[in-house]
Amino acid sequence: MKSPRHFFWLIPIIIVLIAVTIPLLPAYNIKTINVETEFKGLAEEIAAESGLKIGSNIFLTLLGKGNVFAMRFTEAEQLLRSKYTQFGNIRVIAELPSSVLVEYTSKEPVFEIEYGDINLITDINGCVLESRSGHELGFVRITGVDISSFALGCIVGDNIERFAYASKIYTELEFYDKSNLTAFREYIDWIDLSNPSGIALMYDGRILVKLDSTDDIAYQTAAMCVSLSQHIGYTEKGTLDFTSGDNPVFSPE
Repeated sequence: MKSPRHFFWLIPIIIVLIAVTIPLLPAYNIKTINVETEFKGLAEEIAAESGLKIGSNIFLTLLGKGNVFAMRFTEAEQLLRSKYTQFGNIRVIAELPSSVLVEYTSKEPVFEIEYGDINLITDINGCVLESRSGHELGFVRITGVDISSFALGCIVGDNIERFAYASKIYTELEFYDKSNLTAFREYIDWIDLSNPSGIALMYDGRILVKLDSTDDIAYQTAAMCVSLSQHIGYTEKGTLDFTSGDNPVFSPE
């Protein structure tokens, strides 16, 4: 009679077989694809566009189209990023035993652009995040942008190279506010991009600022903030002009 120890060599093989077989059981087939989205009606579409199939094995799919160690479907993430540019970072995660979670970070709504009877809300680069029927406070209104059509997730406007000026101004205001503990961004009513050689913006409903688009936008934005905080009274009205010479000129009403 053979000693049981003669069969000890089978134990590692049995362990490997179990480790390989268990992940392939039907219990680990994808049953649900859950999408965390604030965009109504997009959940089913996003699940379909991910390229993941209900009934496919999670581990085999991760080996072929993802990272099994991070438990993320990287190929699905790339597909969704290329299609849904209105989203920020997209993560597609395997949740054992049989679920997939699609989650993303929202892009920050910054600008509002009038388009017919509706208003388009965009991120800082002009990517349309949503449309609204009415005007709401909290967004900088952009005027002077030609729009022939729009779609969610698409950059808006036919003269998008001009839109970069509004983005630059907002970015510089954000930097100035964080550096100096101010809140100039909150008082910008609108930015007008219709003039090919200049940019106009309204501050606090009382100061019209004229910027020179051929000059350093960062410098002009910072100089505007200094003038508004140190040289122009809180109740004064008028025009702050950067286009008439080397130094800005304030003309009160």
